[in-house]
Amino acid sequence: MAVLSAALPICVFAPGFFLVRKFHWSPLEKLCASIGVSLVLLYLFEWGLYCVGADTGTQRTAATGMTGVAFFLGLLARHDIVRLFSAPRVRQAALGTVFLAVVTLLLLSMIRSYSGGTWFGDWLEHFQRSLFLVNGFSPDTPVFGGYIFPARPPMMNAIAAFFLAQFGDRFVAFQLVFASLNLLLFLPCCLIMPALVGPRKINVVILVALFALSPVIMQNATYTWTKALAAFYVVLGLALYLAGWRKANAARSIAAFVSLSAGVLVHYSAGPYLLFAALHYLLVVWPGQQRRLGELVAIAGAGTLLLFTWFGWSIHAYGARETFASNTSVTSARRYPGNNIVKVGANLLDTLVPVALRDPTAIESFDQPNGWGEVRDIAFAQYQNNVILGMGIVGGPIVLSLLWGALRGGAGDEPRFWMVLIPFSVLIGVAVVGERDTLGVAHLTLLPMEALGLSFLAASFPLRRSLALAVMCGCAIDFSFGVFLQARVEHLDEFGGPIVVEGRIQDSPRRSDTLSAAAQRNSFRKHQFAISNHVTQQLPSQSDDRSAKEFRALQDEDAMLWHGWFSQHGGSVEFLGDATDSMEAQSFLLLVLAVALEWKLWRTGSRLFVTPSR
Repeated sequence: MAVLSAALPICVFAPGFFLVRKFHWSPLEKLCASIGVSLVLLYLFEWGLYCVGADTGTQRTAATGMTGVAFFLGLLARHDIVRLFSAPRVRQAALGTVFLAVVTLLLLSMIRSYSGGTWFGDWLEHFQRSLFLVNGFSPDTPVFGGYIFPARPPMMNAIAAFFLAQFGDRFVAFQLVFASLNLLLFLPCCLIMPALVGPRKINVVILVALFALSPVIMQNATYTWTKALAAFYVVLGLALYLAGWRKANAARSIAAFVSLSAGVLVHYSAGPYLLFAALHYLLVVWPGQQRRLGELVAIAGAGTLLLFTWFGWSIHAYGARETFASNTSVTSARRYPGNNIVKVGANLLDTLVPVALRDPTAIESFDQPNGWGEVRDIAFAQYQNNVILGMGIVGGPIVLSLLWGALRGGAGDEPRFWMVLIPFSVLIGVAVVGERDTLGVAHLTLLPMEALGLSFLAASFPLRRSLALAVMCGCAIDFSFGVFLQARVEHLDEFGGPIVVEGRIQDSPRRSDTLSAAAQRNSFRKHQFAISNHVTQQLPSQSDDRSAKEFRALQDEDAMLWHGWFSQHGGSVEFLGDATDSMEAQSFLLLVLAVALEWKLWRTGSRLFVTPSR
């Protein structure tokens, strides 16, 4: 893992920086753009290997060679790298990312089974998708969860496959890669902060504190799905778009649309933001450009070409209908029995109004013997599913208040940009969700809005003393119930599993510490092959018990979906947290770091009110 940890920053930064280092951009723009370009190059490289049918050995050799090329490019650009990191804002952003990586690693070292609310299976689906690429599964291989491969775009899974090809296909390596990529969202948030509040001194440490204490940010950093990296490209695209518009700079404008297109290749939730930028450019920006046609062609061509690397292959391999109709938004919408307009309105209301205020009975499904597990699930639903509380139980309402004041008193093109972007993105982001979720759907498409809200709050510091105290207290609550308790409950991996009594399969008795059904399903899937193998060995060979058939089907699933991965890895998925029996040391360190961040929030928030001595 030490070699992987060293290779990650080199591959994620050096190739792109070698290409953009001579741009006349700000240092922080170069840092973010370097990462964005590098990830696109890694995706194209690994995706190309899969498309030409490279086997695992060939992929390992090629990926190792690419890592060597990245290291060589870094050496060639070493003087430029030194100059880049001598810039104060770049250095602060880099150190902030390292701090967040430490917090994330502590959390990952506690987590032994993913759980929370009704969430199930995405962590395992994305692991299988990465194995799909690195092991060269055929296109007709089903994907975990009942999907086919085009149901989700492949970019982040391809990047993970690039590293798994070199360092082994263990889930621990996959966790580290995804956590590292998910944390990159912090960097473009640092970049866009001045655009949110205008010319004023920005304190990046405040954003570090708000991110580290945020249940939504930390959940998206530790959970192995793709929304945070998509949000990285969305926020980066918006930052470059605003700068290109402000400075009439074609290079930034083109890069902005490439970034937003890359976000779509990571997760389709970036689509509404790409749509808004395209409409705004055509209706507001493009008519005032001098060299209008050339820039428009470049923007459309670059974005389309990047998207075609995925959609072109998928249409060729699966057909247009399967490519677009297999998307989870489409399939979920088809299954919904009611009126879709009513569904969108209900989802919008549920996403804006916390479920605890709107319908307390909706969280009764979280009832379980484990009291702390029930508290965790109730808190989880408030934070992850609600776009306002996703920015903090206190921070969210304060963001709305500050935003109202800023937009009401603001004049000019950029305030109007935000006045339209925010409601557009929230409405369209909710509208594209296929399923009906009474808890809210902010977790599916609105992470970029939540990250921008936290960035706006951080950039607004220092605040009035009362607001600073409120934010500090709110962050303490957020961290306690949404980060710290979440990690401690996810440390539990106590699925009792079925037992065989007189040749019949029965569920284990519920204990006093048993978690919710969704948590148990996640834990079961972690050990699915080992459990099914253990159970079927105790059954008569000709048992016609329905459960026996289901467990035998799980063994067949290992061969059909996983190409024998479970049987080759002891029958279970090994988490980073499985390496430690106790979580007390990590818990203590997390509490120490949280207290330090709270102190920083208070010190910075009240600095404005220190009375100078006479």
